[in-house]
Amino acid sequence: MISSSITQSINDFFTWWGEGLMLLLPGNQSNKLGRSKESLLLKITQNGFQVLNHSEEMLLNEEQSISNSYEILTDLFNRDASKVGLDIQIRNSEVLTRQISLPANTEENLYEVIQYEMDRYTPFTKDDVYFDYRVEERIKDKQLIKVLLIVVRKEILDPVVSAIENSDVHLTNIDIIDEDDAANNFHDVNLLRSRRDINKNKNSSIKWLAAAAVGLLILTSITPLIINYIHIKKLSSELADLEPTVGKVKQLQNEYTKMQDQVGYLVKIKEDNPSIIEMLNLLTQVMPDHTYVQRLSLEGGLISIQGLSASASELIPLIDQTGMFDDIRFAAPVTQSGGDGLERYSITAQIKRQTNTL
Repeated sequence: MISSSITQSINDFFTWWGEGLMLLLPGNQSNKLGRSKESLLLKITQNGFQVLNHSEEMLLNEEQSISNSYEILTDLFNRDASKVGLDIQIRNSEVLTRQISLPANTEENLYEVIQYEMDRYTPFTKDDVYFDYRVEERIKDKQLIKVLLIVVRKEILDPVVSAIENSDVHLTNIDIIDEDDAANNFHDVNLLRSRRDINKNKNSSIKWLAAAAVGLLILTSITPLIINYIHIKKLSSELADLEPTVGKVKQLQNEYTKMQDQVGYLVKIKEDNPSIIEMLNLLTQVMPDHTYVQRLSLEGGLISIQGLSASASELIPLIDQTGMFDDIRFAAPVTQSGGDGLERYSITAQIKRQTNTL
């Protein structure tokens, strides 16, 4: 078993060593003898996308949406891109950013918190987007953190992600480019946090080859007697290692339980309170065309709506149809606004708390 393992390690070592030596040859000879180590740049433009090599030579220039380009990218990566890195540039017009404030104790599990609350901060759900975030400021006296949320729709990156997974290309980084103001550029954005294992096997293979080379040098410099001694010593120490290992597992279990409690608390808050965006959308749908909202305020669970309508008496039944409010009433008498024939109204309503039923 040991002899077979050493033989395999020697073969792998010289394969890795040979690839490394080819990098020292002149460029034309290296390209003939070995695989290309170049990099690619994918630019997502307003009208389509472009793929350039490291010399900025155009490999592909498509004037069509990248969302329909999986087959084109797959063909390019498999034909012209063997074991290369890929940088992606996205125009800032394709990206949504939001400044949000969160309790400081959410920073430990910030990715999960933002993921669950995505539909509160953006018009999308967590399943519609890739996102990254950056903690911009920590306000200690208020126990708050200010976070910059960066969101891109999945349909923009999914074809690239799928093409990478079926090729030898590995993603290096994603840059967000503002063509009008370079100061607004975001470099090395990790929008693919949820897909962080893309081409992970390739990185692991490189690390394994390096480890095998080091291991080979060690094995060839010691005698079989020392190897056997180390093996026996390792076996005898496993029992002693069990106790701290069990303790570490228990610590991880406690941390996981704590994280579940925090996420569960946030989910409960979300379930108990309807989305403000959903509520405003329903109000917009039921309000008749002859009605205008001049002021809307929300304090606690009470919403106040003020404005003008050709028939204010119709509004309370219409608002009640949404099913989101209780105790809908006029907060003040309906009055005429002037010679335009409209009535001035002021309505208050209590927002219903959401309840889950089995």
